[in-house]
Amino acid sequence: DVALAMAGMPFHITAPKVFGVRLTGKLPPWVSAKDIILEMLRRYTVKGGVGKIIEYFGPAVETLSVTDRAAICNMGAELGATSSFFPSDHRTREFLEAQGRGSAWVELKADDGAEYDELADIDLGKLESLIACPYSPDNVKTVRELEGLDVQQVIIGSSANSSYRDLMVVVKALKGRVANENVSFEINPGSRQVIENIAAQKGVLALLQAGARIQQPGCLGCIGMGQAPGTGAVSLRTFPRNFKGRSGNDNDQVYLCSPETAVAAAIFGKITDPRKLGRYPA
Repeated sequence: DVALAMAGMPFHITAPKVFGVRLTGKLPPWVSAKDIILEMLRRYTVKGGVGKIIEYFGPAVETLSVTDRAAICNMGAELGATSSFFPSDHRTREFLEAQGRGSAWVELKADDGAEYDELADIDLGKLESLIACPYSPDNVKTVRELEGLDVQQVIIGSSANSSYRDLMVVVKALKGRVANENVSFEINPGSRQVIENIAAQKGVLALLQAGARIQQPGCLGCIGMGQAPGTGAVSLRTFPRNFKGRSGNDNDQVYLCSPETAVAAAIFGKITDPRKLGRYPA
């Protein structure tokens, strides 16, 4: 194929199918975008998106911020999808305007009556906190099923769930609380801008006082660059992947979850339904 392309001949690829996912309802308290993509993985496995482009649409889309959508699309790769995307709407415009790039906004959405090769419906209001168990992102169970399992490490951030929104939920959930003494609690911000914005809201001090260690922005433990858990230690992470040995330890026990589930585990020292933290922070 490469030789043909170099010779100026056509390069043929199979056109991916379009998998439409209609989102309705509204996420309950303590359930977030991570739980949406974990629900997709629970339903369709790591091979469910192979040869497909996943398009999210429907009335619930406007309830999701751009960084919520990024968390979902980030893990589209874990579904095996060619690509994942959301429409460009007023939430996209708000985000670009906040970044000083409002003039770059263009509305993009599917045509009315657009048809899909495959169609699924997710009622966000029926979702609950989910968690992917070792050693695959599609080994998904409800947090309730695993509640009480001792946790030795919690890491929030990296490429997924490292936005201002994700970290501020953690900051607010920690108000008046500290991390369990048996948990190594770490934060990997998504960018310098994120941590600067958290600092502007006095969130950095709150994280430090709660016992968190704030690392430099980047992938870090997600690609095994430090932050390896102890042998056999249970590590809850908001990362996209938990394949065996990826953390840097062949005997790892890495679970994938939302920031809400992660901070609950950091506080209680066990996998805990985040609803036990009380009122959801606004």
